[in-house]
Amino acid sequence: MTVTATRPATGLRVLRGVGWTLIGLGVLVGLYLVYALGFTNLETDRAQRSLEESWASAVGAVDDPRGPSAAESGAGSTGEAATATGSQDGPADGAETGALAPTAVATGEAMAVLQFRRRGAPSPVTDEAIYVVEGASVEALKRGPGHYPETAAPGAEGNFGVAGHRTTFGAPFYNLDELEARDEVLVTDRAGRRHTYRVVETRIVRPDDSWVLADDPLGTGAGGMLTLTTCHPRFSAAQRMIVFAELVA
Repeated sequence: MTVTATRPATGLRVLRGVGWTLIGLGVLVGLYLVYALGFTNLETDRAQRSLEESWASAVGAVDDPRGPSAAESGAGSTGEAATATGSQDGPADGAETGALAPTAVATGEAMAVLQFRRRGAPSPVTDEAIYVVEGASVEALKRGPGHYPETAAPGAEGNFGVAGHRTTFGAPFYNLDELEARDEVLVTDRAGRRHTYRVVETRIVRPDDSWVLADDPLGTGAGGMLTLTTCHPRFSAAQRMIVFAELVA
């Protein structure tokens, strides 16, 4: 009788131990998710607001992206002069706009502003301007999307590469998959010049596919490219989502 009574008691203790262990693990996972999806977003939001204030002081207010597209305005073919706010939609040509070498910016500080535009809609991804910091390190990306230092400057010949989180630290590229061909990505540089890139293709690649940051990754001979990179699928780093856009103005 003693042996028979002991075995169930021992089994119950084991089950209780397993149960409490699973509960503890669940609590830890929950706390991690609160940190990853909550506190990191607050951290990045504060950083973006700080970058916005610094940008307004040093460069000026960012233009409203809503309005005629580059193709509709004809700016891409005429290279018209800058608007009253100091931005311009002329072609990225050194003879007309001056050298487009990157302005010296410290790592983690804003070097460009991203905005998105789709004909007939205010924005395909976000209504807010996104401040791109210099550098694509783990620390830099906590402040917002980051410019790959080895890639071209905004509006310049070559490939302007930008990396951004998709689920944590503000998730600036959370809806990057919603971009469609012919959507426009407006990039304002530190000189206040606004450059227009038109989305041409989205691909899913391996994390080590570095060719996406080549000067002409699609081999189309485009004078200027923009490459946006983020993790894919959401909540995973198994692959990368790449959005390619060509400079049109």
